[in-house]
Amino acid sequence: MTDVTVSSFTPTTSEASVVMDLVRSEWAKFRTVRSTYWSLIAAVIAMIGLGALISATQSGNHFSFDPVSISLSGVLLAQLAIGVLGVLFVTSEYSTGMIRTTFSAAPQRRIVIASKAAVFAVVALVLGTLTSLVTFLVGQAAMGHLGVSLTSPGAVRSVVGVGLYLGLLAVFAVGLGTILRSTAGAIATLFGLILVLPAIAQALPASIQNSIDKYLPSNAGQAIFHSIRDTSTLSPWVGLGVFALYAGATLVGGLIMVGRRDV
Repeated sequence: MTDVTVSSFTPTTSEASVVMDLVRSEWAKFRTVRSTYWSLIAAVIAMIGLGALISATQSGNHFSFDPVSISLSGVLLAQLAIGVLGVLFVTSEYSTGMIRTTFSAAPQRRIVIASKAAVFAVVALVLGTLTSLVTFLVGQAAMGHLGVSLTSPGAVRSVVGVGLYLGLLAVFAVGLGTILRSTAGAIATLFGLILVLPAIAQALPASIQNSIDKYLPSNAGQAIFHSIRDTSTLSPWVGLGVFALYAGATLVGGLIMVGRRDV
């Protein structure tokens, strides 16, 4: 994510105006970088393509399967593109030195980072929800007579839940990028928390695994798009709430650190 353009920022006496100026500035940065579009396109293709593939291959399994979550399983790959883009939205400015220009133009550093998180969260939420709806419809069609409709119990909540999960993941990634300021370090940490940590938990003794597995970031957040609840997981909205706490804590940590550092 290079060649970031910093929009001009004119301080005003109104705090609300300052926030809106910064949001517009961050939106301009976000939409004028080509890597943004490639990452978002990759997320859309991954979600729809993988969801359709898994739906088609799982359609012969008549027992103990959740047609809603199966059709939405492409989010497991799409989340990587969203996470990486969220990290790059912050760390690219640090790697190029453009962050100095940004903070010189807008000394309200914490509002700058909060604006980044807000802009990307809204994009991820809207795009994730729309793509999730398409993915659901394509997946159910691929399942044939085993597919369900959008009026099926838990279907709407799962479709909307994918968007909410990706929106929170965007905040989580921006927070990690702000804390670490290193692209490689933040992406490695993100992947470790989202992918590696759940795999490690699976290797633990059952007594320990059952106690902590459902509270891990990705496991908690992903409970929202399972229409059939597994008793070993948190309930959908509780799980999303736990993931929101992770995302909020990470962003708050980033806001605290960005206010204490020289740059």
